[in-house]
Amino acid sequence: MSALAATAGIALALTAVAAPASAAKPVRGGGTTTTAVSSGCSSLDGLKVTAKTVSKTITLAAGDKIGISVSPARSGDLIILSGSAGTSIFFNEAPATTGMTFTAPYSTTYGLGWSLDTSGTIPSDLTWSFTCTGSGGSGGGTTTSDADRDRVADSADACPSTTLPDNISRPTAGKYYANSGGTFVDGTGKSSGLTVVDTGGCSATQIAKALRLSKKDSRSGISLSTLTSWANTH
Repeated sequence: MSALAATAGIALALTAVAAPASAAKPVRGGGTTTTAVSSGCSSLDGLKVTAKTVSKTITLAAGDKIGISVSPARSGDLIILSGSAGTSIFFNEAPATTGMTFTAPYSTTYGLGWSLDTSGTIPSDLTWSFTCTGSGGSGGGTTTSDADRDRVADSADACPSTTLPDNISRPTAGKYYANSGGTFVDGTGKSSGLTVVDTGGCSATQIAKALRLSKKDSRSGISLSTLTSWANTH
C-alpha cells in the first residue's frame, strides 16, 4: 500500500479532465489516457488502452464489475486503483499478474484511475484491458437498497447484516478491524487504507468467520495480508 498516496493524487486529478469518448482508442508512446464514458458498464467491456496510466469517469449501476489487466505483467508489479464517487474514496492494489476487479457498491458516477507500481522501470507501452459485467444501468441518482447501512448496496453485498464497528474485544497492533465509519484500523488506530466498501461489505469479524480463522482473529482482528487478499477478490 506504500505507493497509494502518491498514485492517488495523480489518478484523482486526472478524473477532473474529461476527454471525448474517442480517447478510448489505444494511444502509443506512453503517458496518460483520460476517458469520459457515459453509457455505462457495456461501454468498457472489451476496451483496450495503451498508456502508462488510465483514468475514467463512468456511470455504473450497483453490482457492476470492472475487470482490469495490464500487459506486460511482471511478478512483483502491482496494479493500483484510486478513485472517488461523491464523498467516497477508493484505494486498492492487486498483483499485475492476476489483474483486479472493482465492484460498484452503489449506482452513481465514478472517477477511477489505474496505475502500475513497480520496483523497476515502467514500460512506456503498457496495455490495459477492460471487461465489465453487470446490469449496465444508468446509475446516477438511483435509490439503492442498503439494509445494513454499510454503504454497499444489497445487490453487491457479500456479507449481509454487517455490524459496525466490529465486535473486537482485544484490539492488537497489526490486527485490523472495521471501525464505526467502516475503515479498517488496527489496535493502535493505524489505518489500512481499506474500507468495508473495498471488502464487499464484510467486516473483519465476518471475514474471519467466512475463512474459518481462529477465535483469536475474531477477538483481535485479522492480518493486513488477509484483509488485502479478501478485498482483492470481493
